Amino acid sequence: MKLSMNLYDALTTISVPPNKAKAVVNAWESDMEKFATKSDLLRTETHLQASITELGSEVRSLGTELRSLINQQGIELRAAIKEQGAELRASIKEQGAELRSAITEQGAKFQISTAEMDSQNKILRWQLSILLVCFSIPMLKLAYDMLVKFTLN
Repeated sequence: MKLSMNLYDALTTISVPPNKAKAVVNAWESDMEKFATKSDLLRTETHLQASITELGSEVRSLGTELRSLINQQGIELRAAIKEQGAELRASIKEQGAELRSAITEQGAKFQISTAEMDSQNKILRWQLSILLVCFSIPMLKLAYDMLVKFTLN
C-alpha cells in the first residue's frame, strides 16, 4: 500500500490528473497481486522439492515391490513349466509304449495272416497240380489211343 501511495504522489506531482493517477495506481495494484514474491517462490520450491523426494521414495518402493512380484511370478512360472514338462514327458512315454504295443500286435497279426496265406497258396498249388494230373492223364491216354489207332490202321 505504501508503494501505491508513493506512485500516486509521483504521478500527481508531474501534473497527472488525480482520477487518471488513481486509475494507473489501481491497474498497477491489480497487476502486482498476480506476481509472486520471493518468499512465495521459496515456499513453492521447498514444497516441490519435498513432493519430488516423497514421490521418488514412493517410486523406488514400488519398483522394489514390482521386482519382488516379478521374481515370485518367475519362480511360479518356472515351477509350472517344469511340472507341465514332466507331465508331457510322461504322456509321450505312455503313448510311445501304447504305439509300440500296437505295432507289435499288428506285426504278429501280419505274420499269422502271411503264414495262413502261404498255407492257402500251397493248398491251391496242390489242387491245381491234381487238376492238371486229372486232365493230363486222360488226355495222354486219349492221345495214345488215337496214335495207336492211326498207326495200326
